[in-house]
Amino acid sequence: MSGRSTTEPRAIENIEITSGIRKQVPGNLDEVIFLRLPKVKAVTGLSKSSLYEMIRANNFPAPVQIGPRTVAWVSSEVRQWAAERILNSRTPPPPVGSRLQPQRALPGQWASKKWA
Repeated sequence: MSGRSTTEPRAIENIEITSGIRKQVPGNLDEVIFLRLPKVKAVTGLSKSSLYEMIRANNFPAPVQIGPRTVAWVSSEVRQWAAERILNSRTPPPPVGSRLQPQRALPGQWASKKWA
């Protein structure tokens, strides 16, 4: 053992699955809450098809298999995704001087004399 107490929370812990693949799971499993699809849709405001499209594009956390025909999302992962979306949408825009501003064309610069 590493000398840590068993009650000390850890953010991520590696576990070995029977296939030999190491996966990451939350360290404190007492705080894991699963959300089913209707709740995830309500929290995110996204449709089922949008959620699964974002999962395929690795833009949303994948669900966890909790039964033979049942999946659910880890609440903390959905909350983290939502917090990142909020942060990304509220980043300040670049300074106005760095944007290209539309320029008015002078009458002599028009492509056609039809409009001159």
